[in-house]
Formats: sequence, C-alpha cells, structure tokens
Amino acid sequence: MSAPTHYLKKRDLLWGTRTPPATLSATAREYLRKEAWSDALDFFERAQDEEGLREIKELALRMGDTFLLGRLERIGAKWVTPADWEKARVVAAERGIHSMAAFAERKLKPPEQVQEPAAPGTKPLEESAEQA
Repeated sequence: MSAPTHYLKKRDLLWGTRTPPATLSATAREYLRKEAWSDALDFFERAQDEEGLREIKELALRMGDTFLLGRLERIGAKWVTPADWEKARVVAAERGIHSMAAFAERKLKPPEQVQEPAAPGTKPLEESAEQA
C-alpha cells in the first residue's frame, strides 16, 4: 500500500471510521520510509501504535527535532521527559538548529512566578495620599 499524497485521501484514510489500526500503522511506516515524520506521527497516533510512537521519539531525539517532541508531548505527558528535552536541546545546538535548541531550553525552564498587580482600590488610603 502506498501512502496517500493528496491531502483529501490522507484525511479520509486517517479519520475514516472503518480504517483498521493495522492499515494506519502500515501507512505510518510508509511515511517513515519517505522521511515524512509528521505524517507518520499522525498515523501512529491514530492507530495507537506505541512501538511506532517510540520510533518517532527516537528519531526526534537523534535529530534534535523539538517539533516532533512537542507533538509527542501533546499526545501524552509520558512520552517526553525533561531529560528528553535536554538531549534534544544539545543535539539541536550541535546541528546548528538554534531555534529548536531555544525551544527545548524554554521547555526546560520552570514557569516563572507571575506576580499579579494589586487590584485598583485595594489600598484606597495610599492612592489618596499619592494624589494629594
């Protein structure tokens, strides 16, 4: 079976209610052979093919591809660890893919504590003193 190249055929195969998981996985493997990583990920995800998803993860780590890692993370938190982000950051930096290295670095940082500004009127006496 050849992987569809037309977007409508791809959509119908990917989201058709009668497409068996084995067909989805076979199509994903065809996309892997064509180095169409994102398309392969679509089909592995839909087939719930964990072995295929692991292959995509290994590729992403080997290439420093943070786009694929981000997509895997959206599938489920179990797929990408902080160590994976660090490895992807190092590989991307070594390969000169600075935007992907920067993205991985942002994923590694803990969210900053945002200090909420005081609501207007919470300290009315101080506001009155400033105006005088």
